[in-house]
Amino acid sequence: MTSSLLIQALIAGVTNGFVYALVGMGLAVIFKGSHVINAAQGDCAVIGAITAVLLLSQAGVPYLPAVLAGGVAGALICAAIDILLVRRMKRRGAGEEAYLLLTIGVALTLSAALLFFLGRASYSLPALGGDRVFVWRDAVLIEHAAWLVGGGLALTAGLQLFYRHTALGLSMMAASIDAEGAATIGIDVRRMRTLSFAMGGLLGAFAGILVAPLVAMDYHVGMSLTLKGFAAAILGGLTNPLGAVVGGLTIALLEAFAISFVSSSYKDVIAFSLLIVIMIVLPNGMLGRAGRVGG
Repeated sequence: MTSSLLIQALIAGVTNGFVYALVGMGLAVIFKGSHVINAAQGDCAVIGAITAVLLLSQAGVPYLPAVLAGGVAGALICAAIDILLVRRMKRRGAGEEAYLLLTIGVALTLSAALLFFLGRASYSLPALGGDRVFVWRDAVLIEHAAWLVGGGLALTAGLQLFYRHTALGLSMMAASIDAEGAATIGIDVRRMRTLSFAMGGLLGAFAGILVAPLVAMDYHVGMSLTLKGFAAAILGGLTNPLGAVVGGLTIALLEAFAISFVSSSYKDVIAFSLLIVIMIVLPNGMLGRAGRVGG
């Protein structure tokens, strides 16, 4: 394996890793705040990206407002899942498996809605930096990939600061750790749960928006993003949103090296087979039991 091929694999792995990480962080934020696994996370990412594309290309909205609107769209969809569906099921004492079936149904419904209203067309955003590339030792880095990694780092740091240093973030942490105790000191636990859904949707939508210049979005991309994001979240510790970064980078690097050493046809088989081994050896995730309570 040449050094240029190794560098190219690292670039691809880190780039894809932050996409998986953001989807996984969104899943972990929602699970941490509600104990619900949101199987529609990837579809929220797709809808956020397509919203930005349509506003930019058909409504003439400038790039930044279109991107922000796409993020809001993802947040609103996930918040609606909680307000319209999860709350009703909680009042009826539904079990955790019922919520998983619910969100799987929502994911299929959103995918079908995209197919019905938009057809099989694919949607892409213009790349930040246009077609500029950087070449080092025959390895190529597209400028937008650098923006994607930078955006992923910024969102990760922002999430950490939000949970640790804002009153709202601390309230959401308290409600997720001890709902009854949080309620006794005046925290609206139901509102915190809805905000967790909204924040998870926002992170998912930004993942879709950041990857849309590199991978075209359509009605069936959502499930693939959900699976990779869920694997990232599990690998990092499902109750620790920041652990999803470790999980996402691990999965993407395994995929990239599988492509380089073997074949792109077997990347998912090799990556997920190695993930099974990792989870057998490290059942509490790569950060261990202590890492599962991070936020």
